[in-house]
Amino acid sequence: MDIKSLRNVGKSDLAITPLGFGGGTIGSPEVSNEASLETVAAAWACGVRYYDTAPWYGIGRSERRLGLALSGIAERAEYRINTKVGKTLLPEPVRDEANKTLSPGGQVRTVRDSLSGFRVDFNYSHDRIMAQHHDSLQRLGLSSVDSLTIHDIDYGYHSQEQLERHLDELSRDGGGGAGALENLREAGAIKAIGCGCNLESRNADSWLGGEHEELCERIADLVDLDFFVVAGAYTLLETRALRRILPLCQERGIGVIAAAPYASGWLATQSQSATYMYGPAPSDIVARSQRMRTICQDHDVPLAAAALQFTLAHPTVAAAIPGAKTAEETTQNRRHLDAVIPATVWKTFKAEGLLDPRAPTPA
Repeated sequence: MDIKSLRNVGKSDLAITPLGFGGGTIGSPEVSNEASLETVAAAWACGVRYYDTAPWYGIGRSERRLGLALSGIAERAEYRINTKVGKTLLPEPVRDEANKTLSPGGQVRTVRDSLSGFRVDFNYSHDRIMAQHHDSLQRLGLSSVDSLTIHDIDYGYHSQEQLERHLDELSRDGGGGAGALENLREAGAIKAIGCGCNLESRNADSWLGGEHEELCERIADLVDLDFFVVAGAYTLLETRALRRILPLCQERGIGVIAAAPYASGWLATQSQSATYMYGPAPSDIVARSQRMRTICQDHDVPLAAAALQFTLAHPTVAAAIPGAKTAEETTQNRRHLDAVIPATVWKTFKAEGLLDPRAPTPA
């Protein structure tokens, strides 16, 4: 696949390389500053010109590291950056447990970073989004980003009451968050508006009856979206996005950025330490992925290459953004993009019922 062949993101003016860089992993405190800079430099050397980050990743650490890494590589016009809105990082020098709130599953939703002393606060209103945008520019050390994505309005983080409050913050008649984003795009400060759409262990139940899809549709009615960042709902092992999300995108001219194409690392390594969408892999996922790996091995193809290229085959998908925490991992991503996968692999996947027959494949 030609990495230099730019793809348009939905109906927007934003055009990006098909292989992007997911900046979540370089936000980890377990990754050193030096390793993060080397990882971004390796992505650049591989031809990656699209970089995704967020205030949430490392509670500001990913944005700081990404901005520093790119500042020593190239001129601003040579690459594209997507960051996210919805979470303000508030300084909390002394830990205050009164500011800690839990998600419906019992996880901490307003995380405090012990290294920096910043705590996450959710808010999607006009003034907060404008301030979050400004704060991100400061952390990145840049005067602009190319797109902003509404981050984590979903059942994994919020109760129904909290969701309704955040949707009201976003609405034009409520907090005006939608207007903030659309005004930024109209003024040329950004080229595109996105929204996250996640399927992971903490919100999997909301996908069983269609509640999460309904939520995404409500957000698309509130905001004139250019793309969804779809994480976990469209991978080699999970194609639930074909049910309603991708048809919605095709109907409205909304593009897709495919995040977590390796299902949080499971399809890249499948080692004992790997998780499947940030949780233990179910038995049926283990069995399917083992069979897929065997089929790929029979054709001298890495399963991770099939996983990456599969996501890019859908016509709505502009880019895939696998994460990487080392220079070697990002170089492997490029090799997976370039791997030649025989058509027989895809035919066998579908013939054995391992892959949805409706899903487009590269061959």
